[in-house]
Parts: sequence; structure tokens; C-alpha cells
Amino acid sequence: MRGEAFMIGHLLKIIRAQFQSNLWLLLELLVVFVALWVMADYFIAQYVLYHQPVGFKTDRVYQATIALRSTDSPNFVAYPEGSEEPQRNFDRIVDQIRQHPDVEAVALAAYSLPYTTSSSSWGLSHDSLKIWNVRLYEVSRDYFRVFGIHMCTGGSPDQLGRLLSTSDEIISSDLAERFFGRTDVVGEQVIRSGDEDTIPRRIVAVTEPVRNDEYHIRLPYARFVQLDASGDKPQSEEDLMRWDVVFRVRTGVRLLGFEDRFMSEMRSRLQSGNFRVTGIQDYGTIRARFLENSSEASGQRVITSVMLFLLVNVFLAIVGSFWFRVKRRRAELGLRMAMGASRRGVLGFTIAESLLLLTLAMLPALLICGNLLYAEVIPLVVGWTKGTSFLVASLLTWLTLALVIVAAVWYPAWRATRIMPAEALREE
Repeated sequence: MRGEAFMIGHLLKIIRAQFQSNLWLLLELLVVFVALWVMADYFIAQYVLYHQPVGFKTDRVYQATIALRSTDSPNFVAYPEGSEEPQRNFDRIVDQIRQHPDVEAVALAAYSLPYTTSSSSWGLSHDSLKIWNVRLYEVSRDYFRVFGIHMCTGGSPDQLGRLLSTSDEIISSDLAERFFGRTDVVGEQVIRSGDEDTIPRRIVAVTEPVRNDEYHIRLPYARFVQLDASGDKPQSEEDLMRWDVVFRVRTGVRLLGFEDRFMSEMRSRLQSGNFRVTGIQDYGTIRARFLENSSEASGQRVITSVMLFLLVNVFLAIVGSFWFRVKRRRAELGLRMAMGASRRGVLGFTIAESLLLLTLAMLPALLICGNLLYAEVIPLVVGWTKGTSFLVASLLTWLTLALVIVAAVWYPAWRATRIMPAEALREE
């Protein structure tokens, strides 16, 4: 222990003696540390966010594509305003899908599917707290079965479906935590804030947190209400076209080629009135396409490219600085060997001194990074405290820079230990 303390003290004296030449290196390391720390925090936040549960399952889930016959088609059927026939036609198609032996459950949704940019939100409040960015899931009862959404207490999707109504509220657990500080809130009331009315709603169930996708937490809070097929008047064909039809295939059904088999068997049965199903698509494909083309993914690729470019330049700058520093002190290192130091000892001394410089520069850098995190200038890792985010990002940054510095110092220091002591004395 004393030997280590003596070694550190000795290194500090050397660094102080060469303060003028070390000052610019310390400033460089400070700036680089802050920049890399911000990068590390960003990538950690994105990685953790991406791997957070989304709250639903898309395996064996398919979406039906429904088309409406053109009004100029000779087979177009014109219905009088207020006719209930469009609703019946739409229901017939849904029933045909439901009756297929391979289909486990069918659900309807209005702007409520995952992996989409189409969504609606509504304001909810409790006491003095009002939240406007609550995503509204307007769905049918089997929506929970199709996407495998459970209660936060472990209750089944079937239970959630039975509790779904137009007058009560099913909310996500993150929203319950925000309003009440807990998730056991069944029986509590929230206020639905509309343009013209303020309606109290009773909470009948709480789901697990539900997100739109892995990349972000846009509209992180969720509320579920039943899709009202009756309303004040029958749904028009244009209104019905905003409804999405999704279904889950039974376990054990061979999924390879399922789309083609399904459409081949059902095409003639999936037409009613002016509606027809033109195809189905598995949700794995929908998810992959959305994640690939989403603005979040595109932005992340741009940010990643910029950060990697900066990282390469930082690497080259640090390598150059430390390489030049060791080369300039070649005579000094040779002299140490002439005075009895081993080659291994000189090499270790050089690396230890460089890492100590990094640690000294890290101390004021951490003050800057801590203020950035406290002021929420950079994103906080979902589910982590600020302290955890700070420590993990700091450790990762120090280790990254330490590896770069060791790589930059080792070779020129090794070359310096190869010179003869007499040659070193002549250079000195």
C-alpha cells in the first residue's frame, strides 16, 4: 500500500515538474472526456430503452389489409346516408376471419396498433395533476388476446377484455404510478378532459406498461376504451376504413406460407358489399419495416455515424498526443534504464503516468458531466437513477479512454526501452 502511495506521489511530482507541457494535454483530455461521456450516456440510454419491455407480443399476429371499392366501379353499391349495411358488411368480413380454424382471436382497433405513426391522445387528470399526452387505445375486447397484453398484477388478457367498456378506464401501470404513486388503483377515479366536457371515469384494471415501439417512449402512458361500433349513428364506409383488423393464429399452425394459404382459402369469403380483404401481413414484417424506416431509427443512425466519426478523430488525436509525448521523452526513459530501472518497470511507469493524467483530467470533467445530467440536458436512462447513469457512463468513458491511451503509449514506450543506456545518455 505504501509502495503504491509512494509511486503515485512520485508520478504527481513528475507531472507537476512538467506542468506547462502537461497542461495542454490535461485540457485536451478534459474536453475529450466530456464529449465521450455524453456519447456514452446517449448510447447507454438508447440501448436500455430499446431493450425495455414493450408490453405486447407480435408473434403469430397478422394484420388484414381492407380495401374499399372505388365509387366509379361498376360494382360499387351506393348506400343511403345512415344505412347500417356498411357496418354489417364490415362485420361479415371480421366474422369470416374469426371462423377460420387457424385463427385464435380477432380484434378491431382505431389508431391503436403498435409500430405505427398513427395514434390519438387524450387528456386525463387526477386532483391537480393533468396529463395531456396519454395515448388512447380504442379497441375491441379481443385486442388484449391478440397482442398478449396482461394486467400488471398478472391477470390474463381475457380478464382485461371482459372489463373493457366505453364508460370505464383501463390504464397502464406507469400512468397509475404517475397519478397515484402506486398501481393498486382499481376503483379510483380519473377525469377525462375533453374540449367541452369533463367526465369522471372509474379505473377497472391496470395493464403492464405499453409502448408503441422499442426506439422511443412517445405517448408512454396508455388508456384503453372499447371501440364503440354503435355510437350516435351507424358508421359510414369512410369511418369504418379507419378501423384496423388484426388477428392471432393458434399455436401449432405452420406459419411458413401462411399468408398465401389463408388468402387462397378465404379470398372469395372476404368480400362483402364494397369491402374486401386484399391481403394479410405478419406483424414481424410490419415491426421490421417500421423500425427500419422510422424517424427515430433514421435519426439514431445519423447520430451514431456522427459520434463514430468524432470517436475516430478523438482516438487519432489522443494517440498522436501521447505518441509524441513518449517519443519526446525517449532520452529520459533510456536514462532511467541506465540508472538501473528494468525495461518492464519503465514501460509500466510510462503507462501509469499516462493513466494518472487521465484521472486528473477526469475530476473536473465529472463536475461538468454531473451538471449536464442534473440539468437533464442529456437523456436519462429509463428505469435508472441519475446516480446510476452517472456512474456507469463515467466508468465506461474512463475505461474507453484508458484503453486508447494504453494503446497509444505502449508501442513508443516499448521502442524507447530498446535503446542502449549509453545512447540515451548521449541524447540527454
